[in-house]
Amino acid sequence: MHPATRLLAWATLVVFAQLARGPILWGLGFVVIAAAALFARQRAWRLVRRIRILLLVLLVLFAFFTPGEVLLPFLGGASPTREGVVLALLHSTQLLVVVLLVALLLELTDEKLLVSGLMFLARPLALAGLSVERMAVRMLLVFRYVEAPPAGGWRALLSSSDEGAREGTLSVALVPLRWWDIVAVCCFLFLVVWGAVL
Repeated sequence: MHPATRLLAWATLVVFAQLARGPILWGLGFVVIAAAALFARQRAWRLVRRIRILLLVLLVLFAFFTPGEVLLPFLGGASPTREGVVLALLHSTQLLVVVLLVALLLELTDEKLLVSGLMFLARPLALAGLSVERMAVRMLLVFRYVEAPPAGGWRALLSSSDEGAREGTLSVALVPLRWWDIVAVCCFLFLVVWGAVL
């Protein structure tokens, strides 16, 4: 599958996760959690740990500050509401699904292929004067420094000296677009439109 097609498939799933409700969302969440546990366990766990405070804040804000029917009457005004708990679970699941989809994308797609897909999708922006090649170089540098930060942390990136410069060249793996990629892209776009209409 072409990297651009893979990115569009990922974006389709992200949009679908935001539009889905009820059993469809829970089913999608179950599938994504299972896939992340099978194919990207360490990366998924690392990303979920980074958003744990945000998940907790979402749960507390929606559960306790949404007007509605009191869930635990003996707590009085300090009780969460039924509507709040439903909204808290909905938004927390959507966030968790998106984060796990990011983990799967990063685990199953090499950074060079990922940047190649971004370059392909950004080609129309070249008409507006955007340098697609420069964008690709910056993305590769971001991936490089995120995975293995330089000694001295972010301050080393601001230093004008070349002591922290890294050896090696930056390269992008270019993959030709095939007919099945075009069919897949049309299917993804149809699913997004269909999901938005429903």
